[in-house]
Amino acid sequence: MPFYHSYSGLVSGREQPPDRRPPAASGPSADLYARAARRYYHPTFNFGTTVVSGVRGPVFERIVHVAPFWTLTAFDRAPIDPDADVPCVLVLPPYAGHCPTLVRDTVAAFLPGHAVYVAGWADARHVPLSAGAFGLGEAIEAVADMVAEIGRAVHVVAVTEAGVLAVAAAALLSGRGYPPATLTLIGGPVDCRADHAGLAASATARGLDWFMRAVIAPVPPPFEGAYREVFPGFFTLTGFLTRSLDSSLSDPKELFSSLIIGDGDSADGRRFFFDEFLAVMDVPAEFMLQWIEAVLINRPFVPDPSQPRLSHATPPLAGIPLMTVEAGSDAFGGGGQTHAAHTLTGMSAEGCRHTEERAGRFALFSGARWRASIFPRVADFIAGQVGLPKPPQIAQAEDLLALSGLTPAFIARLNREGFYFRRQLARLDETAASLLDRRLGTEAHPLAAELAREARRQLAEAGRS
Repeated sequence: MPFYHSYSGLVSGREQPPDRRPPAASGPSADLYARAARRYYHPTFNFGTTVVSGVRGPVFERIVHVAPFWTLTAFDRAPIDPDADVPCVLVLPPYAGHCPTLVRDTVAAFLPGHAVYVAGWADARHVPLSAGAFGLGEAIEAVADMVAEIGRAVHVVAVTEAGVLAVAAAALLSGRGYPPATLTLIGGPVDCRADHAGLAASATARGLDWFMRAVIAPVPPPFEGAYREVFPGFFTLTGFLTRSLDSSLSDPKELFSSLIIGDGDSADGRRFFFDEFLAVMDVPAEFMLQWIEAVLINRPFVPDPSQPRLSHATPPLAGIPLMTVEAGSDAFGGGGQTHAAHTLTGMSAEGCRHTEERAGRFALFSGARWRASIFPRVADFIAGQVGLPKPPQIAQAEDLLALSGLTPAFIARLNREGFYFRRQLARLDETAASLLDRRLGTEAHPLAAELAREARRQLAEAGRS
């Protein structure tokens, strides 16, 4: 069996084999080596519980629709008020070789206050040839079908490479008369003319013929998708780890530092993310080649393939509230490649933009930085669009990072207890603060009441300004 299919995925059937993990590592080098050498299987979300209105309750994973190349999954949680109307969010993971669970942190942050749906892209090695092709156009239609299947106002949140799928699907749905309620693009390249990393220029110089020869291969037997042409998942790891496209979360040296200085929470979080990152899957060759051509070569990206260039008369995203998020240290995207999507609305000077400074690409949707800084802004943007005609200003006072003395690791602990916004801390009375201290393990040095007082003070100052 070829090497690229021997390190991850299921050899036969879909039952996960017994856990045969290597012995616990004794140092940072051994730990990283053990993780690189481990065989990774497709993970599942398995949220179990989440906090809704301060009360922890169960989360039920429900399959809404199954197609050969994609699955729409709903995460139902038990609300305190069954009649409460909460925003409906569709999270689109990237379809570039990683499993959909790469956006686990993204979904977990939305669960307490949103009805969450997630697109699950299929591993092409398990899709038989009889299912046909699945190119960029089919993926765009799939996103449109997901929105129609949900059947209510949907706030689409697209992560990295899924951004162009969301843009094209939103334009398609707008033409059909039922556009998404909002569109949020997190770190995905839309206009690669701002190609500071040189990836688009390199792709243009090499051409599609080179990619077909170098990174496309058939699925071998005994997989269900035997002889299907795919982009093997291990090329995703090769590209990210050898080119160091994101030093914030994929750089082994940073993992070493977290382990050496004893920052257990940060190191454990990165270990878990590495497990998600290293579990990869195969992507249909036609999708990957068409994505490279549409995004990297024929830049800027045009949502309607029938149009050779963008139409200024009828902007494809006209009337759709748009938020874009970029990373200040993203070596692959950034530099305006995501913010350029606002030109598709016809009002490029307006719209909601956020650039997270000193953050890498994966920090935009996973980890403490996502939970503490980016998610509150996205959630406020979505909430502000319910019944409002234009995007609101993001409330800076909601950012937990502005509270004095809080580290991203401690904010992550607050997030796990259901606290994402400063206003939530401001509502704590002495009894609730004592209970929170007990759950956080800070009873010896109570912090919750002090944080609540500081949050109330800062919110009051923000209201006077």
